[in-house]
Amino acid sequence: MTKLSLWLKKDGWILAALCFCVAMCLLLGAQQDTASTEENRVSRVLSAIQGAGDVEVAFYYENAVPCGAVIVAQGANDIAVQLRLASAVTKLLGIDANRVAIYPKEAQK
Repeated sequence: MTKLSLWLKKDGWILAALCFCVAMCLLLGAQQDTASTEENRVSRVLSAIQGAGDVEVAFYYENAVPCGAVIVAQGANDIAVQLRLASAVTKLLGIDANRVAIYPKEAQK
């Protein structure tokens, strides 16, 4: 056997563990980028709704699938705007309305 083969037999688990950690970091980073991109896309769509104004969205996940959302919008003091926002995000994400929380955005000082 070569020295490399002997080393891999003896200490190969360290290399395997290191490769696994690197792969997990890359995978988690890609998921976070995807989530951020999706949140930005939904925020832009919701901002276009009449009366919504500036909108920020955060999702929460179960098993890497969005299962709920928190929406903060300038126009969320108006119940009609809240209903439009809730309707849009439930359709976009395919989630129940009870999984969506909508709050008014704090006025800029």
